[in-house]
Amino acid sequence: MMNLNFQQLQCFVTVSETLNFSTAAKRLHLSQPAVSKNIKQLETELSFELFRRSQHEVSLTAAGLEFSKQMANVLILTEQAIIDSREISEQEKASLKIGYTNAMIENKLLPKLLASARHQLANVRLSLRSFDLSTGLSNLQRGVFDLILTTRDTIGANPEVEFVPLHQGHFNVILPIGHRLSDHQILTFSDLENLQLIFFNPLQAPPESAALQNTFIQAPGILHYQTADTVNTAINMVQGGAGLAILPSFAVDTEVSKVTAIPLDYPVVLDYGVAYLRSRTSPSLVAVVKLIETLMGKI
Repeated sequence: MMNLNFQQLQCFVTVSETLNFSTAAKRLHLSQPAVSKNIKQLETELSFELFRRSQHEVSLTAAGLEFSKQMANVLILTEQAIIDSREISEQEKASLKIGYTNAMIENKLLPKLLASARHQLANVRLSLRSFDLSTGLSNLQRGVFDLILTTRDTIGANPEVEFVPLHQGHFNVILPIGHRLSDHQILTFSDLENLQLIFFNPLQAPPESAALQNTFIQAPGILHYQTADTVNTAINMVQGGAGLAILPSFAVDTEVSKVTAIPLDYPVVLDYGVAYLRSRTSPSLVAVVKLIETLMGKI
């Protein structure tokens, strides 16, 4: 069996088209000696000459001319076969849809996840899409997402769902830089009396946030509050002097947002993690979850 390789055939077809070794080398992004070596190896393997060479010109032999007619088409078919096969390979990749909530911690995690997955999980295609925390469970059940980044309270004790904790947080009071309360180590409900507060929209808030909002509303001295649909909206309101926001600790990057975060004296631990349906577990999904766990350990 002949020992031909694709580069030898590429060199031959290109030289046969240009009849110039230097021009062929430039077109192939190879050195001229490399092109000459490939042609010589090909001629040795075929046991006949392909080109006549002189100081001033290069021409095809009769055998070389016949070989070039066949090989040009072979290369075209080979390159098309590679393209077609690559497309099929892409289609065969496992596709996983990940839902996220735009929390600060995700802004650090997701770029690292995409970059790492390209190298470590080459057969998995990831797609990202944001969602409201209140719709997380229904999105999983309807197949909108294969896994979601969320808080445990949005899932509850649902036996259909596997929840993998990644981070424990708490509620913070978000203040403008230089606010009179910004030197406190912790803030109590009484510290916030008669101040304008900002909560998540109760129609979109996860259960623990909604419960905290109800606790505040019923507390004495808490008279003024408004709601925001997103973390970014709440932060913008704080920066604009519209009030103090009550948000999960993992939702806000104080350095990026130019605000101050003080822990709220409220005995609730917020578990943040990744959730997926047990019935839709796959090797690819498990591999992605493990990669997320590894990356979260470095954030």
